Amino acid sequence: MYWLYAKNLGYSDDNHIGKEGIVGVKNCYVRDLPSTSGKLVDSLQLGKKVMVNTLTTTMQKIKGISMNWVEIQYKSGNVTKKGYLWLGFLAIDFKETEALTFMTVLERINARKDEEDAFSSEFVLAAKVLDKSNVLLDSKEIRKNITESYYYRQELMGNFGLQNIESLYRISFTGEACGIPTYFFYFGWTGKKLLVLPEKTAVSDAGVYYYSENFIFPNEPGGKPGYIYKVIETGTQPESDNEDDSEMEEEVWKETYTWDGEKATFIKKNLLRKGLIKQ
Repeated sequence: MYWLYAKNLGYSDDNHIGKEGIVGVKNCYVRDLPSTSGKLVDSLQLGKKVMVNTLTTTMQKIKGISMNWVEIQYKSGNVTKKGYLWLGFLAIDFKETEALTFMTVLERINARKDEEDAFSSEFVLAAKVLDKSNVLLDSKEIRKNITESYYYRQELMGNFGLQNIESLYRISFTGEACGIPTYFFYFGWTGKKLLVLPEKTAVSDAGVYYYSENFIFPNEPGGKPGYIYKVIETGTQPESDNEDDSEMEEEVWKETYTWDGEKATFIKKNLLRKGLIKQ
């Protein structure tokens, strides 16, 4: 997964990165070699900025995550120091405002076994908000199997008319091929804490099927104060002997959630339309 292997830190074919990263865990150690067997040379705390110079070929599994070690440099007072840090200690990416830092951190990967004894990976991701002194103001976790997701994006958005929300922090993970879902996760910042909002997803296989979810927030066209709507569109190509058949069987549903300033509560789902459409 590209986002795991420093893609968001500027990964390149020659392993030169040269991009700023930020520590996403409470405390981590810098070593003189790219390994936990290396000598401890320093410790870094949550929110510390570092320059990630190069991606080493050394990988190590910690907290269920197999990731590379990176060579870093950073300021300690007036002194510039260098060393090696396990990449998993850095946030995937971060956004800054004048007063806050929003970041996404991969906390761990859990192995899960289903009823048929098949294993899957549960990615535990955390959205964190720090103040300018790097004090952790709040953190919220989400859990999802995103094994096939290659790309990561983040956006800091307005409140879209949601009561008690100053801004939305949205992160997404997507694949690079048909049939791999894109997941969108929303967190609302109240000025004091993060709130987890409903998520949405989209997936398609060209000409065969599609599935998409889109929100309508209170101040958007069709929106209403105190409500969040999710419009779900599905399309499936019907069985046909005509190879040029471009019709799809489409269904459009609308889910309704109430928003009380703290949480979204699902109340109903209704069918808006159904029928054949031309692609």
